[in-house]
Amino acid sequence: MANFFSTQSRIKTGSADEIFLGEDKEWLIIYAKELAKTNNANYFIFGHRHYPLDLKITDTARYINLGDWIRSNTYAVFDGNNLELKKWEA
Repeated sequence: MANFFSTQSRIKTGSADEIFLGEDKEWLIIYAKELAKTNNANYFIFGHRHYPLDLKITDTARYINLGDWIRSNTYAVFDGNNLELKKWEA
């Protein structure tokens, strides 16, 4: 079922969501930076984009985009203190 919906999504968006547009043009990064001004969160974690990214947005906050499991094989691990973006290596 996941493969079907992923395929349908790819038909509509192509590979456009796999291209990094730059910090000043990525709306989720802009959104996270705005939230960081009034929020003490350490991590802003998103999975909508299919581009894996771990970006420091303040001295204490990071923007994490999980990427996807189909092409980039990326995921995140949180140990209770730190979050790490990882890539599955078979």
